[in-house]
Amino acid sequence: MLGNFYNGTMSLRNITFPSEQRKIADWQRIPITIASIAITLITLYYAFNITPGQIQMRSMHLMFMLPLTLLLYPAFKSSHKTSPSALDWGFALAAMSAFIWSFTSADRWLDRFVGFDPVPNTDFIFGCIAMLTIFEATRRTVGATIVILNLIFIFYALYGNLFPGILEHKGISIVELVETMYMDVEGIFNFITGIMATFIFTFLLFGVFLRMTGGDKVFTELASAIAGHRRGGPAKVAVVSSALMGMLSGSSISNVSTTGTMTIPMMKKLGFKNYEAAAIEVVSSVGGGLMPPLMGTGVFIMASLTNIPLVTILIYSTAPAILYYAAIYFYTDIKAAEYGMKGMDKSKLKSAWQVLKNGGHVFIPVVILIILLLMKFTPYLASTACVVMTIVISYAKKATRLNWRQMLTALEGGARSAATISALLASAAIIYAVTVQTGLLIKVTSILITYSGGSAVIAIILIGLMSYVIGMGLPVTAAYVIIAALGAGALQDMGISILAAHLIIFWFAQDSTITPPICMTAIVGARIAEAPPMRTGWECVKIAKALYILPFMFTFSSLLDENWLEVIYDFCIGIALFAVIPIASIGYWRWYLSWKTRIALFILAAALFGTTIGDALDSGLWVLFSIAIGAVCFFLLKHDKRAFE
Repeated sequence: MLGNFYNGTMSLRNITFPSEQRKIADWQRIPITIASIAITLITLYYAFNITPGQIQMRSMHLMFMLPLTLLLYPAFKSSHKTSPSALDWGFALAAMSAFIWSFTSADRWLDRFVGFDPVPNTDFIFGCIAMLTIFEATRRTVGATIVILNLIFIFYALYGNLFPGILEHKGISIVELVETMYMDVEGIFNFITGIMATFIFTFLLFGVFLRMTGGDKVFTELASAIAGHRRGGPAKVAVVSSALMGMLSGSSISNVSTTGTMTIPMMKKLGFKNYEAAAIEVVSSVGGGLMPPLMGTGVFIMASLTNIPLVTILIYSTAPAILYYAAIYFYTDIKAAEYGMKGMDKSKLKSAWQVLKNGGHVFIPVVILIILLLMKFTPYLASTACVVMTIVISYAKKATRLNWRQMLTALEGGARSAATISALLASAAIIYAVTVQTGLLIKVTSILITYSGGSAVIAIILIGLMSYVIGMGLPVTAAYVIIAALGAGALQDMGISILAAHLIIFWFAQDSTITPPICMTAIVGARIAEAPPMRTGWECVKIAKALYILPFMFTFSSLLDENWLEVIYDFCIGIALFAVIPIASIGYWRWYLSWKTRIALFILAAALFGTTIGDALDSGLWVLFSIAIGAVCFFLLKHDKRAFE
């Protein structure tokens, strides 16, 4: 019966399986579908029941997800066969065996002492198989970069005595390494894999069910109703819809692939250059990882690393996320004004009321999610409850009602979505474990403090550079985990709060997906727009300036303050700052501006930035300076107008 509803290229209602996965068309699709649905139901079940031990729960996740990944993703992109090969099945069975062994051995491992008791040969062999299959699954899903990084960290763990100065350590044996990684909860089965096996999985499933019920279409229509009729309408629809879609997926590539196929051609048709259209969509989609309430997988890891409640992180992330999107919105508005663009025909667009009347019920689970988090329910329970609520709410209208085929497709889609990052996070768990085991975390902290000379500003710049280098070719989540493990401690030692330190790194990590030469999301957008990838990447850097400015505001402004009046004050100054920057950089307002006016506007932007970081400087003087420069800019703008006329 499963074979009847699944045809290998299934796209029921608004759910499409990841395009890079195999479109399996023969009998092999049946065990894959059954396994996908099984792990989804198991994960949902344990949200409402007592879970087994940490190693068992995480082993169960990997015993399903790694084989699925190895079967769904071909070994090489050039050999994208419709069915897994014998080698793929061999890898899948090896991975399954390794994690079935860890599942059944977990109780026995609890009775031994890591580093003292001998390691049985069987445990060692299965540990090696577990690590090798994780690396192979990671290579297939996100490429070789993070695998190479894993090998570098493992080399450092084994041969630490070869490294100079502060980086030196005595080194560990291969047996000790495998024992720690496989037979202890601090290795492969640490908290990173733990949150993947629980609430990251259910949040991904929540997003799948929301899209299945038409949530993405409602968001796009709502964005069109809000901004479609304004000048440069399609560009503003891209900004608003990507912000709303980010609440569903938290994935920049997913956002570009979903909304970009509609908005990029519309922007090009309206008059935007191809690389501009691609860049606007890309940077808007990147913001999906910054927009509460989902913010991508990284925010869940942040909550675990910092022990800060998830809801607290989401609350404090709201104002910066709005500022980020405001900066992009202002840029698109000025560009549209420069090109003399108009909006879409308002008579052909639905009103916001019509959209909410017809499909607003799909927002109810999102509201319930926020309420449950505010009530301090665990993210695992909250997200799972919202999956159930999404199914119930879908029956409110015939157009969104899910039948049993669509239910099964959504359950499978949840596992397939998780397959894109499960192996990646298992690899990240290994890297994090090595940094802890070797003391590398403390050593890098000392290095950063030394080279920054104790200056928080220099330290933040160094973290940004580290993010740029380490993030090349890495997904945002992996970049965040690695840089947080290495650099968060240094920022905290300089007096930066733990929340600010991790948000700085989290925001800088986003640039790994848009900054040339390796800019995965920019490349996806460029392909849709038929634009040069590198030109698109650099345009993204130009538009996403808030991505580089806000991390400094996290440290020196009151944007993360407990006093909401100060937060509102800095938020308003931030709005003014990001409104001025595109006028100065593009050189256009209602007319083209002279170089004198543009220089004055850049000075005004600097003054506004100085005003926001009043904790470090005399805010009152900056306010007076901003008012004075603002008056000069107003005078120059009037002068420019007369010259233009």
